[in-house]
Amino acid sequence: MKLRTLIALLFIELFFQRLYAQEFIGQHTGNYAGINRATFNPSAIAGSRYRYHINLVSFNSTITNRYFKYFRNDALFHPFRNAYTESEMYGKSKLTGTYTQGPNVNVQSELRIPSGYMGVGRNNWLVIGFQSRMRGFVQGSGVPPIISEIYTNRLDDGLAKPSSGSFKDFTMNQHSFFETGLTFAAMLRLEGIIRIKVGATLKRLSGARNVFLNIKSANYQVRSVSQDEYVFDLSNVNYEYGYTQPVQSFGLGSLFSSDYGSGAAVDLGATVELGRIREHAQYRANYIVRFGAAITDAGFINYPATGKQYSGTLPKLTIDQERIIDIGNNSVKNLEATFGKSDSKTYSYQTQLPRTINMDADVQFAKSFFINATWIKPTNIGTLPTYIYQPQIFTLTPRFEAEDAEFTLPVSWIEGNKGPTVGFSFRFGPIFFGFSNFGALVNRSVQPRGSMAYFGVQLWKLNEKALTKRKKN
Repeated sequence: MKLRTLIALLFIELFFQRLYAQEFIGQHTGNYAGINRATFNPSAIAGSRYRYHINLVSFNSTITNRYFKYFRNDALFHPFRNAYTESEMYGKSKLTGTYTQGPNVNVQSELRIPSGYMGVGRNNWLVIGFQSRMRGFVQGSGVPPIISEIYTNRLDDGLAKPSSGSFKDFTMNQHSFFETGLTFAAMLRLEGIIRIKVGATLKRLSGARNVFLNIKSANYQVRSVSQDEYVFDLSNVNYEYGYTQPVQSFGLGSLFSSDYGSGAAVDLGATVELGRIREHAQYRANYIVRFGAAITDAGFINYPATGKQYSGTLPKLTIDQERIIDIGNNSVKNLEATFGKSDSKTYSYQTQLPRTINMDADVQFAKSFFINATWIKPTNIGTLPTYIYQPQIFTLTPRFEAEDAEFTLPVSWIEGNKGPTVGFSFRFGPIFFGFSNFGALVNRSVQPRGSMAYFGVQLWKLNEKALTKRKKN
């Protein structure tokens, strides 16, 4: 296998100019997903097709069909935050979108930097892996329609409409953190018909940050100030906001420093493969049915007692587009400038990770053709902003896979949406990419407008014995 680096880099640039749309949906169930499978079920990489697998870099984020820039700066409404700089990131065409409908916002981004594993022993019965990734979440509850309209349409494009009303219990919060983990997976083979796999990932969390805004109650009015410009007037605003760290100078050590928050988590999983197909190529997955179950992100982030929290009531507040941009650029500084610093308290929370139970069944109907059913159920209980929540998801995925190519067509039912979303993914050589909601890419009427999109570059080496036998045949 040759890695054509120049072509890959050009593809990255072109691809992210055109993206629209769960976590690598359609890819996490494949037998050639390598280390990227371990975040869904750490046992899945035992007995791997690969002697080693390296993820060079991969991205996964919620986006819309507008231009998408991944490395976002300090912005309350953006999923992935570099908490140490400020510059304008909220533009006409730089909006992300939630992948759920209604009053709940779910936006996330993830950057996986070099990670990989090595197989040991016959049939790679023991696999040891290393994971490193940066993760960001933006979530909202009780989001009133007027807030969604203002954020999507802006106040200076002539798309806003005069309106008035009231809302309450509106919360937006953002979490970001760096994660490193060690994965251990082993396979027990019984008579070649039953294969049992177990695995675990031990994770350290660092470089964490949390910002939140809660408007407990407010009256509002959208009014015109010129032909294209509007303002958002709020009255009797009962608010609360807080943050764990202000914008600071960035250093590589910040990613590993407990000064920004730290924690630990564990993933546990088991997989059972049953049956064999006669005259099946040894370098391909050979089972009739595969069952997997795992619990992931069982852990917490502890924030130090260095944050600030404020609350109070404002009789009147006027917000224009420039103010929205300011809050997006530097949420801490501009939340303070907008709402003030009354009733100051220390902001120090323990945040529960988005713990989920992941279950899947994978059936091989013909050689290299599979249908997978995946169920992802959240198990953590709480309220924003003190925890990270992900919606329940059920996905059916037809899949064709081979060593150098793979195609999937995932259909997902996501809690909070009225209907299913249809996506697709490709893997060709060292590159893979995909979407969870392709309809939103090509049709503006499709809801929700947000979708997960992902891209990655990887390296691998097949099991030597299987590869040698393949060449002889």
